[in-house]
Amino acid sequence: MSIPIPEIPQDFGDQEPTILRPPIDPSEFSDAEVIIDLINNANESLFGTDDRNLILGLDRDDRIEGRGDQDTIFSGKGNDTVYGNDDDDWISGDLGNDSLLGNQGSDTIRGGVGNDSIRGGKGNDLVRGEEGDDLVFGERGSDNVRGGTGNDSVYGDGEEGEGNDLVDGEEGNDLVLGNRGNDTVRGGSGDDTVFGGKGDDLVEGGLGDDLLVGGKGSDTLIGGEGEDIFRFEFFEDETFTPDGTQVFGFDTLNNFVPGDAGVDTLTDFTPGEDKIQLDANSFDQLIGVDGNFDPDEFTTLAEFAQNSDANLVYDSDQGLMYYIDENGNAIEFIQLDPNLNIGPDDFETI
Repeated sequence: MSIPIPEIPQDFGDQEPTILRPPIDPSEFSDAEVIIDLINNANESLFGTDDRNLILGLDRDDRIEGRGDQDTIFSGKGNDTVYGNDDDDWISGDLGNDSLLGNQGSDTIRGGVGNDSIRGGKGNDLVRGEEGDDLVFGERGSDNVRGGTGNDSVYGDGEEGEGNDLVDGEEGNDLVLGNRGNDTVRGGSGDDTVFGGKGDDLVEGGLGDDLLVGGKGSDTLIGGEGEDIFRFEFFEDETFTPDGTQVFGFDTLNNFVPGDAGVDTLTDFTPGEDKIQLDANSFDQLIGVDGNFDPDEFTTLAEFAQNSDANLVYDSDQGLMYYIDENGNAIEFIQLDPNLNIGPDDFETI
């Protein structure tokens, strides 16, 4: 059913939807089509025109495509599939477990209530999962991607795409990944796992007991409140599996070029509370006969001359941490505050 905006009925009887509208001036849609789904007891496909569209889904599992121009889409109740397609679209999933794709343009996408899957597509998108345990991708462009409430998986970029993204898990125990580009990646509140990915990233844990991984590049890691773990690996590449999970690869130091991984800065490491976690494959020189971190492998630079067999060295004057590889190369990989009372108990290997 297509009618001009001024003639939108205000009473749908027992089909009356509850809609949170964006700030829309109806006069802006004078040349647009309004497509309203009023059919009960059937799954429905709704397609916009090449003009600007305001599309309202209701109680079923709808498939909605905006097609041309700048569309405003409320999917309504049900487990809906929504495509914004061309131009800069505004999409709200409302109720249900929805699949939302902005596609082309710089889109604004809100998941609403439910466990949603959201992809911004191309363009510089604003994407938020809101309520529920959501899977959220900014994809291509420099995106603002937020999880909302719930235990979300939030990615700045997808299988393809690159941009300098702001990625925030917000509330809940989230998995947050910047991926490619120089990203700002935040866990928010909750016990989060926060990855920077490729690029020179700012990685913040926020509230809770978080796991922070910088990835490739020279990253800044801020644990925030809680007992946080800072994990270090020498990454070769990151790849995605089709279901959106991530698989990390890494070089051992046998063929790793010193300096390639970058130097990560830890701004608020608290000895005795936080942990530095080192990948056993990357830092194999630190492993004892029991397969765990060997405390004798840690020393300070001042004591290094008396303990030359140690392979993990802290320069307390500069705040720098070095790893000595099997060829005797000193690899600078962490910038800490100077004069920390750091010791072997602050490290572990996995």
